[in-house]
Amino acid sequence: MMRQLKSIRNLLGNYQLKSGIYHYYRGESKQAIEYLSRALQSTESTEPDRRMALYYLTQTHIAAAERAEEAKDMARAVEEYRQALLLAPDYPDIHFRMGALYGRFDMRLEAMESYRRAIALHPEYTEARVQLAFLLLQNGQKDEAGGEFEAARDLCIRSIEEPYAKARAALARGESGEAEEWMREAFQRRPENFSFHYRRGLRLLKEGQLEASIEDFRQAIQFNPNFADVHNYLGVTCGELERWDEAIAAFRRALEANSEYLVARLNLAFALAHAGRDREAIEELRTVLAREPTNQAAMTKLEELSSPKREKTKAQGESRA
Repeated sequence: MMRQLKSIRNLLGNYQLKSGIYHYYRGESKQAIEYLSRALQSTESTEPDRRMALYYLTQTHIAAAERAEEAKDMARAVEEYRQALLLAPDYPDIHFRMGALYGRFDMRLEAMESYRRAIALHPEYTEARVQLAFLLLQNGQKDEAGGEFEAARDLCIRSIEEPYAKARAALARGESGEAEEWMREAFQRRPENFSFHYRRGLRLLKEGQLEASIEDFRQAIQFNPNFADVHNYLGVTCGELERWDEAIAAFRRALEANSEYLVARLNLAFALAHAGRDREAIEELRTVLAREPTNQAAMTKLEELSSPKREKTKAQGESRA
């Protein structure tokens, strides 16, 4: 999906990467895989280029697997997920999806192993523990099943207790807005509903139905307010509509959820620039470049914002105002 603002995508200088992303957005898996694989292998690709190519190549295989599932071609879906895992073996959600597919084939042992891998990578993956527990129970492994059910129960209790305690602390400080967010996290977080709105929002964004996409992303945030990606996508969608204040707020919220999320920080920098807040944009760009010195989009934008011509144009605009 469009994780980055259009103005950033337009600055990508790597032809293979840009072409791969283009075909990915169009749902053309074969062409996307071809171009993105070349971008990964090219000696001319920078490290940020390779990371982006790896992300989109993994997502291409996941999207192809989802389409295969919808078409009831389960063997193809398994193969696409396997290809995704070769690229991103530490992605717990792919292991979880593999487990679900194996379960549909009644391949119980393979399904359990996939769920165990998901849990090893993400010990708080409640749904993986629940599904593993049911399979263990069906397999006659009662003690191990009981242990997984108990672990899942503890995670469910903690998922309420921890945000509830933070909400109470916020209320004590008089921070009603923060308290409301934590209370929603405690009592309204529903993974199945979050997933529905999040995925529909992504699809609508891809189809260009921007207002509808924004509504679904906001619905998803109600169910999981601390998921950085959904805030980032909300910001991108607002940016597509040139609603820069809303985009900036969404990107900042993504960074509150995950301060290491460089994609959201780069998006924030460009949104600030679009809003005419150059000084803040430059600060964010320098933060990005401190982590990714060869980030072409950040370098190009920083050079533009720092140029004397830009300063002169901005000063003239301010004087006319």
